[in-house]
Amino acid sequence: MILASGLSDRPIAERDNQTPLQIADTPNLDRMAQAGYAGSVQTIPESLEPNNQVSFLSLLGYDPEKYAGGNAHFEAIGLDVQMSPEEIPLCCDFVNLQSSHNDMIMKDYTADQLSSDSAKILLDGLQKNISDPPVRFFAGNGPHNLMVIKSQPLTGPLTPPEELIGEGIRKFMPEGKEFEDLVYVMNQAQIILHNHKFNRALQAEGLDTVNSIWLSGNGPAVKLPDVSEVHGKSVCVVTASVLLKGMAKAAGMKVAEVEGTTGFSNSNFPGKVEATLKELESQDVVVLHIGAAEEVSLKGGFDDKILAIEDFDSLVLGPIMEALEERKDVKILLTVNHGCSAVLMKYNRDHVPFLVTPSAKSNGSRKKFDEQLNDNHDSHYSSGQALIHDFLGDNI
Repeated sequence: MILASGLSDRPIAERDNQTPLQIADTPNLDRMAQAGYAGSVQTIPESLEPNNQVSFLSLLGYDPEKYAGGNAHFEAIGLDVQMSPEEIPLCCDFVNLQSSHNDMIMKDYTADQLSSDSAKILLDGLQKNISDPPVRFFAGNGPHNLMVIKSQPLTGPLTPPEELIGEGIRKFMPEGKEFEDLVYVMNQAQIILHNHKFNRALQAEGLDTVNSIWLSGNGPAVKLPDVSEVHGKSVCVVTASVLLKGMAKAAGMKVAEVEGTTGFSNSNFPGKVEATLKELESQDVVVLHIGAAEEVSLKGGFDDKILAIEDFDSLVLGPIMEALEERKDVKILLTVNHGCSAVLMKYNRDHVPFLVTPSAKSNGSRKKFDEQLNDNHDSHYSSGQALIHDFLGDNI
């Protein structure tokens, strides 16, 4: 299974009403669609907001309306973080904020694709200087990390940062007594980061500083049924996403760690492909997740998204297809996780395209894998769970 985050989009008027996926040169993707069965799937139920947790659960075969919880709890599992009953986890992102006349603007939710090594330096500075309230910081992947705080469960909503680029943050800041400690931590973090030698060095070079943290991901802990009970198969996940790793571990799946995976366009794609092919030798199912196109979508990078899609085609799909060309015992499902607009810089609940190859239900008259598949009602799945059930049950 190949989960391609952010691959699909909506037509752009300035580009002859085409999407990045339609403009991109994707010979491998198109060849896979022509040889197999292609259609569309609705991964986001109407009752839930579009986000990665919902679509990941759906495409792992779990009902997101039943099993959606707090992102941070899954990520704590992904990072093997142990907590006391008095503690709760929160996602902790390093971000770039920009001053405006009456607010602060979210400039970059990835802090210019902050590296994991740099993030560890800043996390160490926070850990040494924030003592009240009691908090613990854990390195995740690049700008996206975890904070554990002594607190009662937080009932109010916390907005994640990835859809906030260009937005004034004041209206998204947590309010109320239950969030007082969080606001205090964020204020302390801004002062610590402002004075940190890492940021002073960036400032000396005229670069944006990593000037704040952003806390989100609160919600209940959820227990997922073991994958052996749900699918009756062994599953391994290859991903840079701490969230997806946590879900995999929570469901009894194996997680293959790969050096140099970032979730961005500079990720170690050869390493992920190599790990995927290696795990195929011992696992019934391998889930390979590639997220580079999502990040550029949420930053409004239309041309960058075209390049990310072409890199996905050439650096991921090309080597996989070449390695599996002579194999008759491997079937591939490739699907987008959910809609992601490079113009709006937001997620959406649009249908997303998928393909299965080889497939006994081949409808390979299509010449290109793109969003036009969403209009074919004859090969539409109303949920990710239904698609996964048919795929793993050899019904497609």
